[in-house]
Amino acid sequence: MNIRRSLTAAAAACLTAGAVFAAVPTQAVAAPVQPAYFTCNYTASEPELSVGDTGTAVKQAQCQLNSVLDRHVVSDGIFGSGTRNAVIAFQECAGLGTDGIIGPNTWSALDYWWLNDIDCHK
Repeated sequence: MNIRRSLTAAAAACLTAGAVFAAVPTQAVAAPVQPAYFTCNYTASEPELSVGDTGTAVKQAQCQLNSVLDRHVVSDGIFGSGTRNAVIAFQECAGLGTDGIIGPNTWSALDYWWLNDIDCHK
């Protein structure tokens, strides 16, 4: 009887250990990484932006726009006509109203497209 209990306990221990090891993934999966030239980490601030605005939030938007559009917006922190045209092109792609202003809806869509490496070919 003691031998049977010992064998049962040993078998249960082996099964438990096997279950623990079986739950460990065999291969790690890396998260998608943006190319170094689209590493946009100027700021986490996302204020409403329009023509005439300047600063790090504008640079952040310009960098993200460069990532999702097939055009080169100068990331100079100055929201000029080139940035406005890029915003309108992106808003068209994202199915948003095209006012050339980066408000909450445009920031949200831009973040989503940028983080998921989605391209807008405009």
